[in-house]
Amino acid sequence: MKKQSNNLFTTISKQQVEKLTSVVKETLAMGFNQPNIKIFTTADLWNIQRQGKTRIQRRLAF
Repeated sequence: MKKQSNNLFTTISKQQVEKLTSVVKETLAMGFNQPNIKIFTTADLWNIQRQGKTRIQRRLAF
């Protein structure tokens, strides 16, 4: 079933447009220290896959 609508948006007054486009002032937290986050690299993924292969081989060997 296909439906079409020519009027997707309701009309917006000039005051509402000014409110939507006004600049928001933000404050920054001074002295905020971001916790140490380890970045997941391709080497980490490679090591995970490599370790999984050896576990499977050990399981099949017994």
